[in-house]
Amino acid sequence: MRKVLYLGWIGFNNLGDEWMWQMFKALSEAHLKDDEHQVIPSLPHVEWKNVSQYDTIVLGGGSLIIPGYVDLVYEALELRRTIIVWGSGHDRLHQWAPSPDGQLMPEPANESADYRMKLKAVMDNSAYCGVRGPWTRAYVESLGALPQHLTISGDSAMLMNALNPIPAQQVEAIQDQQRTIGINWGTSYNRIYGGNEEQVEDALAETGRSLLKLGYKLHLYSVWGPDKEALTRLYHKLGLNENVTFDPKVYAAAEYVQMLSGFEATINLKLHASLLSAAANVPFVCIGYRFKSFDLMHGLDLSDWIISSDDPQSANKLLEKVQAAATCRESYISKLEQGRETAYQSLVTPFRERLF
Repeated sequence: MRKVLYLGWIGFNNLGDEWMWQMFKALSEAHLKDDEHQVIPSLPHVEWKNVSQYDTIVLGGGSLIIPGYVDLVYEALELRRTIIVWGSGHDRLHQWAPSPDGQLMPEPANESADYRMKLKAVMDNSAYCGVRGPWTRAYVESLGALPQHLTISGDSAMLMNALNPIPAQQVEAIQDQQRTIGINWGTSYNRIYGGNEEQVEDALAETGRSLLKLGYKLHLYSVWGPDKEALTRLYHKLGLNENVTFDPKVYAAAEYVQMLSGFEATINLKLHASLLSAAANVPFVCIGYRFKSFDLMHGLDLSDWIISSDDPQSANKLLEKVQAAATCRESYISKLEQGRETAYQSLVTPFRERLF
């Protein structure tokens, strides 16, 4: 029996990472035979750093193409273990570099020669290499580590609709929440573009007040326990309006999708809040607070719907974009459907081809 280690930042009640692990687990249960493979997640109580005891190492969903995780996978490679890169991405903060077409692009990465060597070896020798988005691909390429077989798989959270479709009657039950805009807010402890969450929060409050004046209802929600304090501040900045719902509870992914399905559109800080909206087929505007936000949105061909957290005109742009997203619902959902299909067809590949 082959032992398969799934690497991810799991076991810490972070919605996105737990969600992506559940998607891998679901595909494993559908495609891998119990008497041939044992899939083991890198939970805190598991001896996952001792890679010698596993036959296959999966660099899973999340921003894991970074020093530390790459070092560990390289160690497994030296032991001749099978390597799978499964929807992994890169994330960092950086300065913006100008591009000829006027798009925001990150400055070149400055990584050590040792890390570049290990990354190239891992990428070149992976049995399957699917990365989250085009910005991750460009990061890998900038370090001279781009293999011919690398593909942009999309984020593994996009698999939810394919593996766990939401029952139609559950969606219909919440359709009375029309004219509601969902707003996800939280904290990254100021590790965001611009380095000032208070300024972004104030801009978001301004956007929210404008939406209330236009007759919308607002539903404030978080996706991580520590987000509650920031969400509470935003709620108070909106004036305790009766048309604002304050919802700091952290739900399971499927419960979020059911809740969001009745909204016209959402504005989201956290990456997986946007992916929850995508799973619910609800147009969204992404607050681009880190590299990974742009990686996701460019990968879904939705770069028009991201506003950087250091944009001085963010309040006006968020207001304009969220109304436009709701108006463009049909074309927006079409792109989400394309993204889901791409993610499924790519991320199921190592299972179909029995690469584990």
